[in-house]
Amino acid sequence: MEKSYVYILNCFLLLTFYSCQENKKINYESLTVEEKVLKTKELEYERKFHYQASLFRQAYTDSLIALNPKNAGYYQGKSIAHSKIGDYHISFPLLKKAMELDPKETLYYTSWLMTDLYKDYDRAIKYLNQYDEYTPGKVDYAWGNNINFLKGEVLQALGRHEEAIIEFAKAIDEEGIDYIDPSAFPYRGISYAALKKYDIAIADFDLVIKVYDKSSLSYYYKGITLLEVGKKRKLLLVLKKQKNWYPKDIKNPTLIKKCIMRYT
Repeated sequence: MEKSYVYILNCFLLLTFYSCQENKKINYESLTVEEKVLKTKELEYERKFHYQASLFRQAYTDSLIALNPKNAGYYQGKSIAHSKIGDYHISFPLLKKAMELDPKETLYYTSWLMTDLYKDYDRAIKYLNQYDEYTPGKVDYAWGNNINFLKGEVLQALGRHEEAIIEFAKAIDEEGIDYIDPSAFPYRGISYAALKKYDIAIADFDLVIKVYDKSSLSYYYKGITLLEVGKKRKLLLVLKKQKNWYPKDIKNPTLIKKCIMRYT
């Protein structure tokens, strides 16, 4: 009952907010530059008090867009909440508009989004390359991720393994072994294995296992590679090391469990 009351109250407040906005009928185009700056600051301040997916925050963002129709950040900001809840039919047109207005700034987020959330790999590699070309010779990051690492992920997903290996190697060189995302090595190993360069692939898997002996990703693909080359004795050693902890690792692939049942 209490939850229903809160919901109804929120709906009432929202309708009141929209009604007030409608009654004000602000003609933003008639405002002076100084008035627009002040109004923008006011709306941004009020917006801060509402969480990202809030209808109130979305309403404030709509007002900010009406006030600043060429500000790419507002379109992108509005799209983020819709991307998170799966409203892609709403978020993507907003992203496209943001990229039209300011591709250099917007692609920092959009290129990562296409890679890790949308899984739209054809568009992702296009955006990653476009973003990378803005600053040649400089290490770039998309939403905090090394751009060459992301390129490697995308190229691997597209089956372009030789190119993926090059990008993973670039990322490792740029970040250094102490700072690179450790998954760069098993990912690179996956592409080496796909090209039947099994020894090099296993070396990459082992690099991570030496540092973190519970890397399910490395064990999984090392196991697959050992099966591929018929090295069952070595596979058993890998499985015995992993056998004691795999039930605790939610990321552990089911194939390892099947291998344990089959060969032990």
